[in-house]
Parts: sequence; structure tokens; C-alpha cells
Amino acid sequence: MNCLGQQNAAALCVKDLEVIPGFLLENDTGAKEHLAQFGKKHFDDAMADAKSAAMKVSDDDGCWDVLHQYLNAWRKGHLEVSPTILESAKPAAASPSAKTPAAPRKDAPRFQILSKKTVLLTLKGFMPQNREPLVALLKSNHAALARHPNWIIDVRGNGGGSDSTYEAILPWLMPDETVNVGDMWLATPANLEGHKNFCAIMAPGDTDCQKQLNETIDRTRNAPTGSLVPQDDKGSISYERQMPLEPRRPSHVAILVDGGCASSCEQFLLTTRQSFHVKLIGRRSYGSLDFSNLRPFALPSGERLLWYATSRSLRIPDLPVDIAGIPPDIYLPLAKGDHAQEDEVVRVQSWLEGGSLAPHRTDAEMVNTGKAAEKP
Repeated sequence: MNCLGQQNAAALCVKDLEVIPGFLLENDTGAKEHLAQFGKKHFDDAMADAKSAAMKVSDDDGCWDVLHQYLNAWRKGHLEVSPTILESAKPAAASPSAKTPAAPRKDAPRFQILSKKTVLLTLKGFMPQNREPLVALLKSNHAALARHPNWIIDVRGNGGGSDSTYEAILPWLMPDETVNVGDMWLATPANLEGHKNFCAIMAPGDTDCQKQLNETIDRTRNAPTGSLVPQDDKGSISYERQMPLEPRRPSHVAILVDGGCASSCEQFLLTTRQSFHVKLIGRRSYGSLDFSNLRPFALPSGERLLWYATSRSLRIPDLPVDIAGIPPDIYLPLAKGDHAQEDEVVRVQSWLEGGSLAPHRTDAEMVNTGKAAEKP
């Protein structure tokens, strides 16, 4: 890049940076609380450091780093920047043959039979594009799911997406009454515009997405600017039962969780852990749910979108998630080794089938402790 290009990249980066704090304080549901919590000096210092760094960037990648670091001064999640055109919104490349199926998403849901008693469901993402694949997976494996009393649901590394994506699995998991805490929308002109643009960017052609956003638009369109509007008419807390239910549901469900479970993945944990049949096993979740429902705002450069929160949970301040994530029911320390993730599945399967959660011990380790099993 020539000198003029470098200067232009720096100038655009500074331009994008400078608009962020004022926009957040008007439109982001957590920004004012963060300002009160950390104080003006914290954000003034963060802006000074970011501006100094922005003036030195030579390309878009350098600006991404600057903006991400600055946004982290506000909160660690549900606040980010992205390219104006996302990968999910780009048209698919032409297939060399009409008979060649599209490659599955890396975070597409997966199903595996581990034994006569136990199955594994791997749910690595709740983006809207995974809703129909999950419905199809549950339908095509219905008989096997009903036949196995033990389920392992692996949501480690699931960065979230949309709550509606996992709705299809709830009839299998939620026979007990569920207590649901409501959320509030922050009504502003920018947020209304963000609701209107969201589906076209994140889920082009998804009619369910558009239907949900139309309801949000209707609820917030005529609300006073700066007011908080209930997301629905159920009240701050509702008591509900899942209907319909699957007639043959698993007896024991272990949900494997770690620090990569965030956003809608954490809402999945809050919901499913209310079932008497479900245990969360692993480590704390990420902690990014109190301020949610990200919407896009085009930054002045025209090169980047700011994604910020437009809703806040009525759980706060009494039951925040962002501070420390959601703790598991059973803690498993982070294991070491190349096969640590697979080993955790084996340990949980053993536990569900009447064995132990303890790590598998090799023959060499047993010999070293004097507890080697006698060979027949």
C-alpha cells in the first residue's frame, strides 16, 4: 500500500472510532451502565490509546485490531465490528454440478450413536442457518433418539446465534415447568433501523427471521426514544410448560459446556438446566447474555459495521451472566492433550452408564501407582 493509501486507512479508522462512544451511549442497552461502573476516565483513556493506534494503521486489519481493543474497554462480548458484507450474506459460489451437494457448515449439528444406551449431539452453533439442519437431524434420527436413555449434548465452543435455532430440541428435554425471565428493547431510531436491516445481513431469505423482526419493529416503532419496551406481553416473569412434548424422552442428559459457549448458547443453558433430567458438565460459559440481540450500524467509513446490543435482560442486576458466565453443575477442569475434548465425551459417557467421570488411566499410570490390574 502506498503512503496515500496508508493515510486514508488511518483517517477512516479514526473516523469510525470517534463515532462509536456517542452512538453506544444513545443506542446500546449496556453502555450507560458501563460508563457508571468504570467511570469517564476509563473510557477517555481507552479512546486516547485507541486514537493514537488508529492514526498509525496502514490497512483494514490494523483497524480491526484497534476497534476490537477499544470495544473491549466497554464489555467483553456482544459488542463488535465486522465487514460491511458478511460471509453469510454473500451469494454461494456456483456449483460445478447440479448434483453436487453444498458443503455442510463447520458448525452444523451432528449426531452419533456411542453405545446401546448413549448418543452424542454436537451443537457448535445456533446461527439461523442451523435451524433447519437441526430440525432435519432430529427428524431423521427420531427412532434412535427415542431409543437411547442417555444423551450427551456438546455445546463447547458454541458462540450462539438465535434462540429459535434450538427450539426444535426442547420437546425432548423440557417436561418440567420452566421459569422464563423477560427482556426489554431499547427504542431509538437507530435501533429501529437496525431491526429492519438485520435479517437481510445475517439470514437472507429466512422468513422466520423476518417474522420475528417484524414483531419487534411493531412493538418499538411508536415508543418514545430512549424508553424500554417489553419484548412480549408475558410480563417480567412467566411460568410455562413445553408443548408439545416428545412421548419418549431421554432419562439423563449431560450438556458439555466450556468458556466458548456464549450468547444464545448461554440462554440454552439457562433454559435446559431447569429440567430435572439435565446436568451441565464442564466449565463456566463465556458470559455474554445480559445485553443482547445485536443489530448493525454502518460506520462512517462505509467499510465496517458496528454490532451492538439492543435488548437487556430483566435478570439484571439480581442474576447477571456477563460477570462470570454460567457455572456448571459438575466442574471438570480443562484437560490437557491433543484428545482432551474427545476424552471428556468418553468420561461423561462412562458416568451416564454407571461408571466414573474420572480420567481414564493408562496401564503405565496404573503400574506407577501400584494399582495395575492383573492380567488373566
